[in-house]
Formats: sequence, C-alpha cells, structure tokens
Amino acid sequence: MLDAESLGRGTHWRLLRDAVESVTWRGQALWLCGEPGIGKTVLLEQAGEFAAGRGLRLLRVHGAEGEKDLPFAALHQLMWSLTPETRELPPAVRAPLDRALGREPDDTVGAYTVAAATLELLALAARRRPLALLIDDLHWIDASSADVLHFVRRRLATVPIVMIATVWEDAVAASDATGVRILDLKPLSFEGAEGLLRDRHPELSHTARGRILREAAGNPLALVELPGRLREGERTGASPLPEHLPLGERLRGMFAQRVAVLSEPAQFTLLLCALEGGEGASPHLIAEAARAAGTDGVTADLAAAQEHGLVHVDEQAAQVRFRHPLVRSCLVAEASGAARRRAHAAWAAVLPPGDLRQVTHRAAATAVPDEAVAVALEEAAHRTRLRGGDAEAARLLARAAALSGDAANRGDRLAAAALAAVTGGWIDMASELLEQAERHGVPAGTEDVLAFTRALVRIQGDGDCAPVVDLLPGVLDRLGEGPGSEAMRRSSLFLLLLAAGYTGDPRAWQAVDARLDGVPDLVRLGRDAWHDPARHAQDGAARLAAAVRTLTGENPEDAWLVLWSAAGLDAVGEHTALIKDFTRRHSYVTRACVAAVSSYDDYLRGHWDRCVETARSGAAQAHARGFHLYEHVYRYKEGYVVAARGQRRRTDDIVAALRPWALERGLTLVVHRLRAMEAMCALALGDHESAYAHACAVTPPGVLPADAVQFQLVLLDLVEAAVHTGRRAQARRHAAAGRAAGMERISPHHAFVLRAAEALASADVDAACTALYASGTGATWPFPLARVRLYHGGWLRRHGRRAEARSQLAEALRLFTALGAGPWADRARQELSVCDAAPAPGGVAALTAQELRIAQLVALGLTNRDVGTRLQLSPRTVAGHLYKIYPKLGISSRAAVARALGQPPPPRTDGDGPGRASPREHRHMT
Repeated sequence: MLDAESLGRGTHWRLLRDAVESVTWRGQALWLCGEPGIGKTVLLEQAGEFAAGRGLRLLRVHGAEGEKDLPFAALHQLMWSLTPETRELPPAVRAPLDRALGREPDDTVGAYTVAAATLELLALAARRRPLALLIDDLHWIDASSADVLHFVRRRLATVPIVMIATVWEDAVAASDATGVRILDLKPLSFEGAEGLLRDRHPELSHTARGRILREAAGNPLALVELPGRLREGERTGASPLPEHLPLGERLRGMFAQRVAVLSEPAQFTLLLCALEGGEGASPHLIAEAARAAGTDGVTADLAAAQEHGLVHVDEQAAQVRFRHPLVRSCLVAEASGAARRRAHAAWAAVLPPGDLRQVTHRAAATAVPDEAVAVALEEAAHRTRLRGGDAEAARLLARAAALSGDAANRGDRLAAAALAAVTGGWIDMASELLEQAERHGVPAGTEDVLAFTRALVRIQGDGDCAPVVDLLPGVLDRLGEGPGSEAMRRSSLFLLLLAAGYTGDPRAWQAVDARLDGVPDLVRLGRDAWHDPARHAQDGAARLAAAVRTLTGENPEDAWLVLWSAAGLDAVGEHTALIKDFTRRHSYVTRACVAAVSSYDDYLRGHWDRCVETARSGAAQAHARGFHLYEHVYRYKEGYVVAARGQRRRTDDIVAALRPWALERGLTLVVHRLRAMEAMCALALGDHESAYAHACAVTPPGVLPADAVQFQLVLLDLVEAAVHTGRRAQARRHAAAGRAAGMERISPHHAFVLRAAEALASADVDAACTALYASGTGATWPFPLARVRLYHGGWLRRHGRRAEARSQLAEALRLFTALGAGPWADRARQELSVCDAAPAPGGVAALTAQELRIAQLVALGLTNRDVGTRLQLSPRTVAGHLYKIYPKLGISSRAAVARALGQPPPPRTDGDGPGRASPREHRHMT
C-alpha cells in the first residue's frame, strides 16, 4: 500500500501530523497541491486515518467535475455528515441552510448567511469532538460551496478544526489561498521514483524500467499503474514495448479531463505533436503537418494547450514539449483510429521521403494491404539492421508482413522478422512470428531462413542443440551463391560450431568437417579452437590476429566467429578494441556474447569483481528476455570467481542448478566446467584430494581428451592437487602431456599455464619458478602467478631459505588479497607466520601451511571430523594430511602432535582422540 514514506513525502507528512496533533488549540487549513497522480489523495487518506486514531471526527467532501455547476453540491455532502447537529441549531440559523439545500421552497438566500450558519454548525460539532475536514479535488467544488468553505477557512484559528484539501497545481493561482498552508508536492526524484518502481514491480527489465521512469516523470500513480497495463513479455523484456504505453482508467481519465476542454481542432493539433515521435517538433513543422491534414490555426491551438498546462512552447528553441510525457499517450489513446491515420498521413506528407519516420508514418496511415508501403518498410528494416537495430527492424518487418498483399511476400517477411527479433533479443516475439510464418506458409527460398531461425530460437531459448544438428546441415547443402547466401552460410556454420562445442556431439562435428571446403580461416579456427584443441589449435592466437586484420566488424556472423574463437583460445583481451566495436554496432545476441566472453577474460586477467558484476547483470537480463542458454553461461562464468574464492555454498548452489539442466541437454562443455569449478573450490579450501578427483574427471593424468575443449583451465589445478597429495609422477606426466600438445603455441595464456604447471611439478622447483618469473608474462595472469609464488615460497621455507621465502609469500599475499581470494590469502599469511617464527622442535618447519593448521587443531584435541568442519575438508582428506604430518614431526600418534608443536597435551577423549587413532583413521592412513 502506498504511504507518505514510500512516496518520499516525509516532510509533508510531518506537517500534516503536526496540524492534526495541535488541532485542540489551533485550527488550520492545508492544501496538498500538485499535478494529478502525484500522491495528494494518498496523503489525504493517511492524514484521515491518523486523525481518526487521535480521536478526531472525520468529515469528507469529494469534488466532482459533473457537479461543478450545481449550487451547494459539495455543501450537501458536508451537511449529510452533520445531520444530528443541524437539528440542534436555532431555527434562525438553520433556515438559511435549509433554503440553500432545497429543504424549504424559498430558495432566496444570502451567501453570507449560509456561510455563517455553516461555521456555527461546524463549531457546534467541534466543541464536542475536534474535526478533520477532508476535501478531495477542491478544484471541482462548485462555486457556492467554495465560497462557504473559504469563509470557514478564514476563521479556523478560533475553532478546533483541521481542514485538509487536495488541489491541482494550476488551480491554486486562480484561488484565494489566504490563511492556507500550501504543501507543494513535486514529482519524485529519480532515486525516489526508481525505488518505488523496484518495490512495486521488481520483475521489470532494465529497458522497461527505464522507459516507465521516463514516461512517468516522477508521477507515483503512473509508476504504480503503467507496468500493470503491459503484457508479461513486455515487462520482462522478452517482447518489445509498445510505441505508446497503454494507460489505466485512472491515468487515462486524469489527463483526458484536461484534453477534453480543448476544441476538436486543438485536440488534433496536439495529436500531431504526440505522433511526431521526437523530443519536440517545431511549431513551424507542426503547422505544415496541420495544413497537410487540411486544418489551420496551430498558433491559437498551441496557445490554448499551453494555457491549460498541457504543453510548453519554447519560442527560443522553437520546440513544443508536453508538460508531462503521459499527455502524449493519453492523446493517442483517446483519438479515434481515423484521427490517428489522418495525423500519420499528414506527417508522412511533410517528412523527407525515405526518412525512417516518414516510412513508419506512412505505414501507420495505411489501413489495408499496400505492397508499395510494405516494400518501403522492408528497405527501412534492412538499413536499420545494418546499424545493429535488429529489434527495431523486427517491428518494421512485422508491419510490412501485415501490409503485404501477396501471401508469399507475407511469409517471407514474417520469417525475416522472426530472425531479426531473436537476434535483437525478443525471443517471445520471435516465437510468435515463427508460428505466424508457419501458418501462412513461406516460399521455397525462405524455408532455410525459417529453419535457421527455429534452430537459433531453440538453442538460445533453451540450450537445446538438437534442432541445430538436425536442420542446419540441410540448410548448408541447399545454399547457393545468391545474395545473402554467404552470410547465411557463416551463420549456420557458427551455430553448428556452437552446438558441437557445447555438446561434443560427433554428428555435429562431422557436419562441420564435411562443409569446410572453401570457408574462410576464421571458420576453421572456430572449429580448431573447440574441437580437440590440444591437437588442432596450435598457432591459434596468431591465426586469430591474422583473421581479425581482414575484418570490417560490420557482419554479425563474423563477430560471432571472432568471439567464439577468441574465447576458446583465451585471447579475448588481445582484441578489446574490435570487441568493443561489436558492442556498438550489433544487436542483443552479439552484445550478450561480448559480455559473456569479456567476463571470462576478466576472470583470467584478475578483474574478478567486474567478472561477477557482468555475469550477474547478464544472467538477470538473459533470464528476463528468455535467453536461457546465455543465462546459464553467465552463471558459470560467475562460478569461476566464486569457486576460486573458496565460496563452497555458492559454488554448490551453481552446480546444483546447472548440472541437471546441462546433463539433460547433453552440454558436455558445461558439465566439464562445473567439475572444474568443484576442483577449484576444493583447491582453494585446501581439500587437495577432492580437487584431484574432480580434475581427473575432466582430464585424467597425462591425457588431454578431445572433448575436454578447455583443458587449460583445469591443467594447473590437476598438477597442483597432484603435487600436494604426493602424486608428483602424475603431476609431471600431466605437465608433459601439455608440452607434447604444444600448449605454448596456442595462446599466451596457454603458454603461461603450462609453464606454471611445469614449475610446480619440477624436480628443481626454485629454478623452474625463477625462470617463469623471468619470462615477464605473469603479470597478465595474476591468479596462477600467485599460486606459483605461494607454492615456491613454501618450498623455500621448507628448505631453510626463509628470507627468499618471505619475498615470494608476501607477493603471493598481495596478489591474493587484490583478487579477494580469501582462503588463498589466509594460506599465504599462515606460511608467512611459520616463516617468521623461530625454528620449532620436531621438524615443524617442514610442514606446509595447511599441514600446520591441521596439526594445531589436532593438538587441541579435535577429531578428524571436527578438523574437517573447521577447514571445510572431508575427514578422509584430514587423515591423508596426518599421514604426511606424522613422519615430518617424527611421531606416530595423535598424542605426540601437541608435544611436537610445543603445546600442552589436550584432555583425553574417546574415539579418535589423542593417544590412539580411530579405526576410520587407521583405514585412511594405511
């Protein structure tokens, strides 16, 4: 429910409340002044509820336009509430009231005597119980009653009455406001309006929210009611918003009352202004359009409209602007179809031929099929698509289809409209247009466009790759050499590459491989980057750079191929200028792809907060638009950072939400990325055993499977987990597999990951790490660099080289802190604390930071399960660490851990407490 606080009217409310609370010793009159819908009645009703709660008697009067010319109509309402008190008045006082209200046949009565009798009646009632006189729409009160209320108002100081009235702002100047406290209600601030809109309609898409904020212009009633008139798809962003927002009855009536006072010619002049479509037409151009429609007198019409507060004529800027944006919508809604077509035809007659607005006005003026108009719309749609306006082009093509006289042309344009709609981000509209095209039928030459669009809708809308594999090979085989064939060929090949890359489906790869003859290298590179890249993607970054140099950036299918290839090669950051240009030139599907690959690149390059922000925003928009493939892609992009920061609960939530969806659709790529996320999260938390198991599920040690298309993202994880779990041979075998695959030739990121893995697995860790730092490439990839420095620092500490260890560990801590990688930073701090401590007995210096943490907790008497709960490890992993801790400390039991650390022994407990290991621990350690 709306109230003063939700409308940002706290100051006004405090004044109203103070007036009510002080009524027993001082009467007051307050006017709530503002435009219709600004929240005056909300405050009036809230003040009434407060007054009733404070014991005041409420008297209500409602002004009505239909009763404005009826003498004493409002006084009738007031007297009805005071009927018992009226009977108590002396006959001489009551008589003027009875005559004014028609209760006596003599209707000759002086205004002063009626006003004086009314005041005496109110005073009589107020002496028994203070009064709150609430008047809604004071501007519609009849003149006779207004005079009476004015008389009473000027004498309120002596009686316990608070009078609160609502009045339009433009009625205040024409009223006598002597003794009134005017509370001026301005439109809500942008922040206040946005807060109210988000509170009442949180489901609105970014686009819909922005449009409503502009059109409502801070009007609370509009903010609350406008979204309710939109369809669900329009609210969420899955469908385009209408050109003019539909108004509810209250909003429509609110502005229609003002418009109705104008003459019909003036209303038509304002309709011309409303349909102009820009920020404000010049009076000269409006006059031209009016003459084209056969009318004149624009200057007088605009003056009348300005006098009634509907428009503002800016003489200096030569512009006519509506005082409130919703006046425009009201004019269009109230006008008849014939009047709207006449106005559109007038604009079409005066605007330059070929101008987009001229074409759309011409179409709106046409009520029957007209092939010439349909052709003009089709040409305008083509020009619009070249500028990246696919969403706008879809509407033009849909209108062209409606005006097509020929069934074949209608089907052709419906199919083109559906394709423009889906690439423009309106998947619901695309689905509707597809259904219409299938019902009407399409010519033979358009069937391929229909098939491609259907496949695109299914893969983007639901992640369903089957239609792509089933339909597009046939489309490619049928394509000739006509206009548009090359664009359709590349688009179809890209969609096949996308489906094959996500699913690993052999049929999809076979369909791609069978159709690579004569295609540009950019298409082949997209194939090599995502089909067994360990054997095909060498020199990939160089090939991409060469292909990019030949592009203009104008074709969306080339943009898709560049983005796809760059993501597979971890080379997005090498082409930021071109990729930003894609965002500027192209439609929603391309922009969403840019955001997805850019968020991934931000993860690789250490811009983790930006990665999360982009991914969350993109997922919300994609969900609202019905693009569920992008929604889930964005979510696992966020998962990279979440997992690397060791946020287990959030990681588990993402995996639980995405894995069933991906398995159902056979999206192997997503399944592997979720496994890699689990490996990374376990690694961040020091659960190296689990990390190793998850990483091996993607790429077994020493093997880079063809379907593990982003094997580089898990290669370092597997090697690091293997080293920490005593599997150094497997670590070296896996690093060797990366070297044999020529990883260093794929891209700079691949090369750095390989060298980092080799450093961790090396027999001479110090030399390998030092050589890696000397290469100078690590600054680009801060996360793997920090991990190498952490491992290297621990290695140096365990070999007694404490000064060198501090340097590496301090740099690792700096990098991890900048990334927000809390568990990694904690481990670096722990290593530094061990490094800075005096040498402890029993070989404590040989322990890793994680082993030291576990030993300290065991020394306190915690069980393996308790230690695991503290450190988010499994009991099995804790037991595995103890297996390595005991020999380093030269002990053989839990009881000896405390002594080896120089701590007092913990109190004796049962189970796997000090002095003996539990049966479970024995099993895990042997």
